[in-house]
Amino acid sequence: MFKALVEVITLIASFLIQHCLYSESLPVRFSPRNILVIKLDHLGDVILATPVFSNLRRAYPSAKIHALVGEWGEVGLRNHPDVDNILRYNSRFYCRLGEPKSQSKILTLLALLRQQKYDFVIDLRGDWFTAFFALMKPTRYRLDYAWLQVANKLGLARFTGFHQLERNLDLLRIANIQTFFRLPTFHTSDEDQNWVDNFLRESEILPNYPLIVIHPGSPITLKRWRTERFADVADWLIAQKNAQILFVGTRDEEDVISAVQKQMHGRSINLAGETTVSQLAELLKRCHLFLGNDSGPMHIAAAVGTQTIGLYGPGNPARFGPVGSNSYTIRRQLNCPPCLGTVCKFGGEGCMKDIRTEDVIQTIQAIHAI
Repeated sequence: MFKALVEVITLIASFLIQHCLYSESLPVRFSPRNILVIKLDHLGDVILATPVFSNLRRAYPSAKIHALVGEWGEVGLRNHPDVDNILRYNSRFYCRLGEPKSQSKILTLLALLRQQKYDFVIDLRGDWFTAFFALMKPTRYRLDYAWLQVANKLGLARFTGFHQLERNLDLLRIANIQTFFRLPTFHTSDEDQNWVDNFLRESEILPNYPLIVIHPGSPITLKRWRTERFADVADWLIAQKNAQILFVGTRDEEDVISAVQKQMHGRSINLAGETTVSQLAELLKRCHLFLGNDSGPMHIAAAVGTQTIGLYGPGNPARFGPVGSNSYTIRRQLNCPPCLGTVCKFGGEGCMKDIRTEDVIQTIQAIHAI
């Protein structure tokens, strides 16, 4: 409750700062030299914001484009060709990994940001720190997603779509910046490609058989599908499609993956904690299908163009689903409100239980994934 209250206060403060100190319009011949894009929330959210950087590069090809993100979001932009520099700030509101910035480090970061002399700042999602930074008026031109959120509620401006990716781009459209790029991306390195080449060779992954990556974990317990159902789908894929199954996740999700494997009859490989995020992205490029809960790996799979099936319960795929022609979602309880708690407000284990094994198998068959 306290966190939600602080976020609402920050949202309103950001709106008022933008409304009183900045204009939403840009000069006709605007040519910024230094641009800062702020996106402090989670990795999946950063990936959904990648088209913003590509469209800014097209609009201002000579500008230096910087990103301010949490440590967890940095990997989503590290190899992005349209991002020149990445600055890190771990906000307490969005911390799942790492430590929030200390007071002394926040002051150091504030001084660094002022030294950059940004001509243009775009705040896609910030917190009290970025609102305070805006209050100091470090730039003449600023766009604030919080302003657009409140303005949409008040009827002063309108979102053109419901999905978060489109709403990010709406902030550019408000300023008459054209949005030619509409799909998220994730870029890997040569080192990542070499790592995956070696892994596939050493693990004796056969090129003539489907390679399926499954992610049964999630930082939010209510977003996890039942382990026995993941096991049933994996065994079906092995028996019916001669599939090779890889489980992925963080070290913290090893127990979840072990629980799935113990209920399986077929062979599988557990890669939890064995890859970096960018190595995982390169691996996902090579697989035939990704199946998993609403999570960062799901968004990465969609961003690299892999056939992706995301399982949704308390989250809303219409707002935060994977994006792309190869992306699909399954959600049985369409009227279930978004919920980020650890306990379902309606009791029991939550609406993920309503997704049946048959729902997933039928979707795999319907999209001709394999």
